Amino acid sequence: MQKKLLVPEVLKPKVEVDPFEGLIGSNDSLKTQINQAKASILYPPRGLHTLIVGPSGSGKSFVAQKMYEYSKTTKNFKDTVRFEIFNCADYAENPQLLLSQLFGYVKGAFTGAIEDKKGLVEICNGGILFLDEIHRLPPEGQEILFYLLDQNLYRRLGETELTRKSKLLLIGATTEDPSKTLLLTFRRRIPINIEMPSYHERTISEKFDFIKMFFENESKRVNKSFKIKRDVIKSLLSYSCKGNIGQLKSDIQATSAKGFLHATINQQKKININFQDLPKQIIEEIIEKNDFNEEVYLFSQKDLIINESDSKKSEEMKVISTPIQTETIYDFIENTYQTMKLENYKESKISSILSKRIEGEMQRLSTMNYKEEIDYEILKNIIGSRLLETTKTGFKIATNYFGNLDSKLIFPLSIHLNSAINRFLSNKETINPNLEKIKKDYKEEFKVGILIKELIDIEYSISLPQDEIGFIAMYLKNFKGLIQSENVKIGIVVLSHGNVAKGMVDVANKLLGVNHAVGLEMDLTDSPNLMLEKTIPIVKNADQGKGVLILADMGSLILFGDIIAARTGVPVRVVGRVDTLMVIESVRRSLLPEDTLDKLADEIDSKQFLTGSTFISPIEREKVIVTLCLTGEGAAKVLKNYIETSIINYTDEIKIIPIGFFTKEETSVTLDKISHSNEIVAIVGTINPKYNNVSFISAEELLNKSNKLLKLLSDKGKIYRENTLGNYIDMDLIDIENEFVTKNDVLDKMTNKLIKEGKVTSDYILSVYKRETMGNTFLEGGIAIPHGESKYITKPAISITKLATPILWESNQYVRFVFLLALTEDNGKEIEDLYKILYKGNIFQLLEEATTKEVIHSILTDITL
Repeated sequence: MQKKLLVPEVLKPKVEVDPFEGLIGSNDSLKTQINQAKASILYPPRGLHTLIVGPSGSGKSFVAQKMYEYSKTTKNFKDTVRFEIFNCADYAENPQLLLSQLFGYVKGAFTGAIEDKKGLVEICNGGILFLDEIHRLPPEGQEILFYLLDQNLYRRLGETELTRKSKLLLIGATTEDPSKTLLLTFRRRIPINIEMPSYHERTISEKFDFIKMFFENESKRVNKSFKIKRDVIKSLLSYSCKGNIGQLKSDIQATSAKGFLHATINQQKKININFQDLPKQIIEEIIEKNDFNEEVYLFSQKDLIINESDSKKSEEMKVISTPIQTETIYDFIENTYQTMKLENYKESKISSILSKRIEGEMQRLSTMNYKEEIDYEILKNIIGSRLLETTKTGFKIATNYFGNLDSKLIFPLSIHLNSAINRFLSNKETINPNLEKIKKDYKEEFKVGILIKELIDIEYSISLPQDEIGFIAMYLKNFKGLIQSENVKIGIVVLSHGNVAKGMVDVANKLLGVNHAVGLEMDLTDSPNLMLEKTIPIVKNADQGKGVLILADMGSLILFGDIIAARTGVPVRVVGRVDTLMVIESVRRSLLPEDTLDKLADEIDSKQFLTGSTFISPIEREKVIVTLCLTGEGAAKVLKNYIETSIINYTDEIKIIPIGFFTKEETSVTLDKISHSNEIVAIVGTINPKYNNVSFISAEELLNKSNKLLKLLSDKGKIYRENTLGNYIDMDLIDIENEFVTKNDVLDKMTNKLIKEGKVTSDYILSVYKRETMGNTFLEGGIAIPHGESKYITKPAISITKLATPILWESNQYVRFVFLLALTEDNGKEIEDLYKILYKGNIFQLLEEATTKEVIHSILTDITL
């Protein structure tokens, strides 16, 4: 049992600054360890030698650093105290070199010792020496170190008579059992033994703090705000994380890199981190395990928003924007209409789709989670107290007709009425495509809508159009809480791993005022076969004559459909990746007599119900430029070739189609055929066909090297610019290797080549290894992107190695391509370009097929961004 160390009052810190304050776990998991660390530094006259024991990635080096910072606040050490770090593992294969680094050597001590050299022990006299991986120190080294700790005496290698003095504080760190790896005599000279807890021994609260801190670091690094989805938080709190805190940091860096890539490609200001961005091994583990405890749920109920530039504003945004939905049905109609017009849909088609989807949008607006005691004040600030009170009056009128009307109606209805009044005062037209259907199907709601419209007209001395009554009626319908339906319905069963399904079902049933959907949750001990047996009777009971729609979250649950249908005789459809909005929409639709199982399943599966206020076209059409000449297709091909070679210089991003001009009708027909499956972004030629508002650029403008075409493409999200990676990728820095078998082989050769080419200094190699131990950067497709500190870079460069056979880079991570980045903070554009290229089209396949470094160089440098 270790004695309690009493620290004299005079030896307490010189100042009140405490480097350990605010350390994650300082008042919980690390409280004992921090007290030991402080006692070690404070004990007179120069502290007590300390051994920090713990698994890899548990924070041993970090605690040693904090001990050094703490030492500068005490009377035992000066403010200028020396702190040296040495990793014994770096020289474990060469004991003589290891000892020479620690204790120094004299000229002639061994081959290559051409002059005397000081060791770290001598340099660190009066300071602190931190030996990481101290168990890699050979027995003879431990004996020499024991003598130093015992007598403060040592000799350089090769010395036989002269004895030197050094008084230092030793801090060692090891992942191994000291009793098995360190000599007993050596261990006796180290009185303080700090045992670091693993990541799994930390509290859920501490794990959450680590996750938040590492994402904040990545947010600062890329200078962008982050939105981390709650599924990501839940997964990071629950996975095995065998490499502890270091592994967590590495995994969050890899996750952030994928999120950054997606944001860059999609030109998004905020980086959204989704479940699919997690490393593959985490996703597979979470899907298989699904053992989330209740405490994990407490910390993963909301998305985590991180905004480095203005965290206070970010927090305010979270409070304000979440409960109040300020989008209205007008936003949906206008956004949908504009998007479909850009996609060249005809007016009749737009009207048809709008009619079908408006009701879905109304349903979405009615599913917000409003907290009345908080939100009324916020709502008043948005629309004003006058309209809020008027809406409340309208709600009271409606409750006289519908006793089961939900009071949450006040929120979306008041925002809608605010927009309706502003539209009327601005002379904007209001059209409700479903007006006649609403009059027919929602007769009672329409009557009450007339009363609310008249209330608004009197209060604001206006006359809202009849179309507004239809919108009000739809709001009333969606907030009534009861939907009348026939007895024959589509059954809804929700299946999930863990405690998810019943929660979603409860929300849907309560919102719609029914008890229709059924939730079944897969217990952690249930096998897929057992879950199947549990599901079959649930499906039988859920069938009400029109079959059963099964909404499943993932994994084996999705495969149940055909088996259940065969064994029960009940028509069954299964849709995967369920969320609460899907359940709500499915339940609502299942109660409608006109819907069939297949129709409902197809539309739910293809997400043809509203998940946001912006319509997303289901058709992905290729963008094209049409070249058109009066003299025929031959001249149009000349323009095509000129654009490709002199204006844009690309081949795969956008297609150019040459056509000849014959008659206006025939040209129009040809353009119609092209636009049916493509988006025509511009027509370039000698005559303007005036086709569907497509921009026209004359041949004269083009041949005068006008930038009009480039500007047009830029405005449409097609920005073409020079690929500058060729300035940083030298042919001599590309290798195709057949012999490498280890990660160290690859890194050694690549860094040595950079040193030889004058791109980096000799210290760069060690900084690469240090960065890799802190956390490697690994991309899908077997790509490793190691890098070192920029201060050792003399001329920015990228070294590339393609391996004939993939090698193990980290646990379960095999690498085929290595991109060693010797880039500085000024090369952000090049790093971004490299990510874009690596995830572009068939680049992976081209690199895989490349057999020479010239081809690899061409693939990476010739492509247009």
